[in-house]
Amino acid sequence: MTIIQKIQAAEQRIKELQVLIRYWKASEASSDHIALELIEGLVTDDYEKNIA
Repeated sequence: MTIIQKIQAAEQRIKELQVLIRYWKASEASSDHIALELIEGLVTDDYEKNIA
């Protein structure tokens, strides 16, 4: 495995962990509305980062 492949694998794992953290945060929210706002806000952040 090359360094570039290792970096790509690590970046993918980071994304997977971020999704898991978002799920945990949403599941701890006091209401479905707040959970949805958390998820939507984080998805929007991801979209904006990918565009940049």
